[in-house]
Amino acid sequence: MDTLLAELRSEAERYAAPSSEREVAIVRAAERLFAERGFAATRTADIAQAAGVTERTLFKYFPDKDALLRRVLYPALLAAAGEPLEAPSFAEWFAGFLRARLEGASADPNALRLVLVELMTSASTRQRFAALWKRQLWAGAVRAVARFQAAGELRRDIDAESLARAAMSLALGYLLTRVLVAPALAWDDEREIARLLDVLQRGAAPAR
Repeated sequence: MDTLLAELRSEAERYAAPSSEREVAIVRAAERLFAERGFAATRTADIAQAAGVTERTLFKYFPDKDALLRRVLYPALLAAAGEPLEAPSFAEWFAGFLRARLEGASADPNALRLVLVELMTSASTRQRFAALWKRQLWAGAVRAVARFQAAGELRRDIDAESLARAAMSLALGYLLTRVLVAPALAWDDEREIARLLDVLQRGAAPAR
């Protein structure tokens, strides 16, 4: 296991088992404020106030703001670039990929917003995420698409990377719109997933 993945998983495990209710409150407040304001514009005093604790209490759990950012960002990065699902068909693979991310983002939209903010504002985060995405998700997605091409489910005159990009672009576009841009609309996720699949399969089907 590489160092980056080990570091991310370690933080994710810590996040899953906080030591107290105060720590939970601090982490949740930090995640929300970092997502809303960005890392640089958020003070530890603001996080402490939002969590209902003193700044001294915050520093008992986290020595500095950088440590707190790692605590809330790393699990979010790991979730966003999770390993691709194994599936017997392209339809099940695509639907599973999108459903898993919808479930996580709907449960914690601040985590998705935080990832987007950090990717836009932090070069180091972009570098880390790009490396993780390439190893964890992208390579597996391309292999999956190539497998479905070999099975005759997808057209072969377009390379696997291009088809994988098209599938992920549609999935992530829907995810962002559904969770961040217009969450109040009356979404029917299963119907939308079926429509996205229809567009993909009609455009990516083997020539007859």
